[in-house]
Amino acid sequence: MSRFAAGLRNLKEVAGKPVPVVEPEVPTTPDVPPSRRGKVTIAAHFDPVVRKQLAILAAEEDKSQAALMAEALNLLFERYSRPPIARA
Repeated sequence: MSRFAAGLRNLKEVAGKPVPVVEPEVPTTPDVPPSRRGKVTIAAHFDPVVRKQLAILAAEEDKSQAALMAEALNLLFERYSRPPIARA
């Protein structure tokens, strides 16, 4: 319950009015493709030329940009003595 809702509830209780119990709304999410279920987005802001270079590299290597990002993250993890766990 948000602080606003809790405060409103307290005001109604003080005023002697009955407070209806409202179930919180469960947010509906659009259908998620199976390839994205259980995964999260990791994002950062770069200059547009970085995105272009990544796209060109992906085309040249016949890999997806996500596969290249996973490769880069795994190299970073290994550099800092962490297990390479990133998969695209």
